[in-house]
Amino acid sequence: MSEQAKILSPNVVLAMMALAALAAVRALLPIEGPPDSDFALFLYPWMDVIRERGLASIAGGFSEYTPPYIYLLNVAVFLEPAVGTLAAIKLVNLPFVIACAFGIGAIVREVSGDKALGTTAAAVGIVCPSLLINAFAFGQCDAIFTGFLLWFVYFAMREKPALACLMFGLAVSFKAQAMFLAPLLLALWLCGRIGLRHALLIPATYAALMLPAAIAGRPWTELLTVYVRQSDVMHELSLNAPNPWWFLRHLMDYPVGLAVGLAAGVAATALIAWRAKRLRPDAFTILLVATVAAAVLPWVLPKMTARYFIVADLLTIALAFARPRLWFVAVLVQVGSVIAIVSDFFVPWGTASVAFGPITLGVAVLAFELFRTGDMQRRETRA
Repeated sequence: MSEQAKILSPNVVLAMMALAALAAVRALLPIEGPPDSDFALFLYPWMDVIRERGLASIAGGFSEYTPPYIYLLNVAVFLEPAVGTLAAIKLVNLPFVIACAFGIGAIVREVSGDKALGTTAAAVGIVCPSLLINAFAFGQCDAIFTGFLLWFVYFAMREKPALACLMFGLAVSFKAQAMFLAPLLLALWLCGRIGLRHALLIPATYAALMLPAAIAGRPWTELLTVYVRQSDVMHELSLNAPNPWWFLRHLMDYPVGLAVGLAAGVAATALIAWRAKRLRPDAFTILLVATVAAAVLPWVLPKMTARYFIVADLLTIALAFARPRLWFVAVLVQVGSVIAIVSDFFVPWGTASVAFGPITLGVAVLAFELFRTGDMQRRETRA
C-alpha cells in the first residue's frame, strides 16, 4: 500500500471529519436563537426547576417532554459551571450525535460487507449539516431518538429482533416521532422477523425508563399519556415543515386537516409495510423501507416541524453509500431540510415553501425506488 493510500485511509478520513465536526460544534454552541426560542420558553425554565428541586425533578411534571430527557438535563446541570447553561443543554446531545454517525457506518457496513465503506459513511454522517444544526444550534434532542432508530435498523438487518425492539423502545421513550419507522416495524412483524415477545419489549422499555419518574412521585396515568397531552400543545397543521400542510394550513380547518392527515399517515404506513412484505427481506430492503418511511411520513402527516426530516436526512446518507446512484436523493433531502430548519434563526418562515421542492422530489424518488426494487427483485428471481 502506498504512503498516500495510508494517509487517506477511511480511519484518517473519519478522524479528520470528527475534528471538523468538533469545530462546527464549537461555532454553533453560542447560538441561542430568537427571543421566543425553545431555550427561552422551555429549556431555561426547566433547568431552573432542576436546580431548585435537585434529584426530585426527575419526575418531570413541569415539562411537556418525557422524563428520560429530564434525566439527561439533570446531567447537564453538572456541566453548567464549566460551560454555561446554553452549552450544557446542547452538549447532552454529543454522545447521541456520535451514535448517529456510527449507526450510519454500521448500517452501510452491514449492507455492503465493506468495513472501509462503513467507516467512510460514518465520516460523512458526523458532519451532516442538519444533524449538527439540530443538536448544537437548536439544542433539540432529536439526535437522541434518531440515534436509537438507526441502531434499530442495524439490529433488524442483523436479525436480532430483541435488540432491534429495545432500540425502538428507547427511541419511543424520548420522542413520539420515533413512530416514523413504524412501517418498517410492521413489515418486520408481517414477515415473521419480529415476534410478539420481541414487540412487547417496546412498551416494556418505555415503562422501564418511566420508572425513576414514577418513584419520584409522577403518576403512571401521566407517564403513560405524555404524548396524548403533547398532541394538544400545538394547533397548527404545519410549523415550517416543507410538506403539503405548509400550503394547506390556511385553507383547511385544523380538526379537518388533522383527521385527513392522520388518515393519510395510516394509509402510507400500511402501503409501505404491504410493499415491504413483497420484497426480499435482505439488509438493503430493510434500509430502503426505513428510508422511505422516514421521508414519507413527515411529508404526509400534519403538525410537523422543519426538524422532523432528520431521520430521513441520515438514512438517505446510508442509502447513498448502499446504492450510489441515489446520491442525489441524499443531497435533495439534506438541502430541503437545512433550508427549512435554519429559517428559525436567519430568514423568514416562508422558506418552507422553498424547501418544499427538494424535499418533495426526494420523497417521490424514494417512493418510486421502493416499487422499482420489487420489480427488480422479481426479475432477478426469474433469471
